[in-house]
Amino acid sequence: RSDIDEDDDLGEAPESAGLGEESAEERRAAKKGYFPSSMGLSFLVSSQSRSLEARVRWGDYAREKVERKDGKLLPVWQRRPREEAIELTLAGGSAPVAHDVPNSDGLQLHVVERVVAAEDMRDHVPAGTRSVSVFLVNHRAPNEQTPDEAYVFQPEIELRSQEPFVSRPDPRGMFAEDWDEEVADLHFVDIPSYATGHGISAEWVITDGACRTLHTAWIPSAEVETTSTVDMDGVELSMDALGALVDGASARTALHPLVGQYRAWIREQQEVAAQLPGKRHETAVELLRLAGIAADRIDRGIAVLAEDADALDAFRVANRAVARALKKRLELEEPSWRTFQLAFLLLNLSGLADQNDPHRETVDLLFFPTGGGKTEAYLGLAAFAMVLRRLGHPEDHGRAGAGVSVIMRYTLRLLTLDQLGRAAGLVCALELEREADTARYGEWPFEIGLWVGKAATPNILGHKGEKRSDSARAKVRQFKNDPQSKPSPIPLENCPWCGERFQPDSFTLCPNDDKPTALRIVCTNFECDFTRDRALPIVAIDEPIYRRLPAFLIATVDKFAALPWVGNSGVLLGGADRYDEAGFYGAADSGRGTRLSAPLPPPDLIIQDELHLISGPLGTMVGLYE
Repeated sequence: RSDIDEDDDLGEAPESAGLGEESAEERRAAKKGYFPSSMGLSFLVSSQSRSLEARVRWGDYAREKVERKDGKLLPVWQRRPREEAIELTLAGGSAPVAHDVPNSDGLQLHVVERVVAAEDMRDHVPAGTRSVSVFLVNHRAPNEQTPDEAYVFQPEIELRSQEPFVSRPDPRGMFAEDWDEEVADLHFVDIPSYATGHGISAEWVITDGACRTLHTAWIPSAEVETTSTVDMDGVELSMDALGALVDGASARTALHPLVGQYRAWIREQQEVAAQLPGKRHETAVELLRLAGIAADRIDRGIAVLAEDADALDAFRVANRAVARALKKRLELEEPSWRTFQLAFLLLNLSGLADQNDPHRETVDLLFFPTGGGKTEAYLGLAAFAMVLRRLGHPEDHGRAGAGVSVIMRYTLRLLTLDQLGRAAGLVCALELEREADTARYGEWPFEIGLWVGKAATPNILGHKGEKRSDSARAKVRQFKNDPQSKPSPIPLENCPWCGERFQPDSFTLCPNDDKPTALRIVCTNFECDFTRDRALPIVAIDEPIYRRLPAFLIATVDKFAALPWVGNSGVLLGGADRYDEAGFYGAADSGRGTRLSAPLPPPDLIIQDELHLISGPLGTMVGLYE
């Protein structure tokens, strides 16, 4: 049925009338729109099924006049709920059969049957199984004066059968050649599907293991089992305990039971896989082969801790830092890892500690439902990478181990304050660890940099006399003058360490307001560790980022387009070979600073957060930046 709202003529827009970059408007469709006039279900029935009980529910709307309190008549749309039952005979023929819906003024149920004859499907459904499609079709005559009265609103089809419906196999999974689809077919092999909708979704009811009722659903629902972690006997999960490991032998004792029990689980699954048929058996065998590789990598990570004193120290500091940050943010008394978090950390230790490790270039996907602890897992790995870099390059008072160690990339502007605050809290904890032993962890501070678009944080410092409103100088002055209505100059509203809300005195342009070279950020809570004499280790403006090269760099992927255009941004990827008290310099700043014993190394770890957002059109945009 035609959508009368689309009948208006579309004017020609001049080529110059482009939409702004941030505009949410969209051009209207040039084609005339149509409302659907049918909906239906397809499903499988057994050879014994001879009939179906169909119930059709819908709503009709008609204009009526309702008397108001003042006596005037008010025209309103009045809904009339409708329900009719129909017996549908299944004769086994292939020709469509139409059944009039009683008292409906033109609604029909169309039934189409065919025997499932495809050779490839005979092994997956019982002999004689038939495919049935039932459609509700609106054959009402349109009324030009009141077209809405011919529409059918909130339609629903419910089908009941004396014989159980036959579960529908998924040919896409059974005959898939794509690895992801093969894995999905194996994972969901015991999850039956009984119907598919046309123009609508389908749901079903399972009672005593059999499905005898199907119905359409505009908003389908499904129960999803909770994903939970498991504890393993003898595996040390306490962050405080792991942060206090005495030596390599104690590390092996605390962690090696994880490998043994994981391998035992793999052997159990191999027995299950042996009973699977055909391609599903092959898929299961390959998954277990990959699981065996993961077990070997975890084993190798534990061996690195047992054999490499620097790696063990970095592991201890990472555990203490993550624990300290969690205690501060969540007020936990004894933070501990979940088993998958610790396994992920151990899985990657060898690749970070050994540049010749065959898995150094491997991309590992950390997948777990929301709230399961993915962030803490990769933050723990990031802390290990940053500390190990310092320990491996102690020259120049630890400055040889400075530079960007971890890059965490987000898809375009989809960076959340919560994730940013948690990463900043970890860096605060690392900075306190470093200050406690600068001789070992270096004199240059651990810092976190926010390399994102100017809509989120200032990209330039600014200076006196400028007329820009997006510089750090302008945003700091705006916030100081009106902190109630103006946002914080950086995309953090609270101190990432103690949670105190930032105040005007939290931001200071250094060395002066007229021509600043840095933005100093402190907490106004005098009980916080980062107040007065110790600034928060946050660098939020592009110019200081290129000079200070924060160890942990949070960036949106579009910022990497600056690399070929902004010369001094190149040192984010390593190569700075000179330094002074203000920071580091590369080829774009020739002649400045004292030469380092060797150029700073490139980043050790790249984290692509929120990977699922790269599917679809947004992924096409990200691909351009790649």
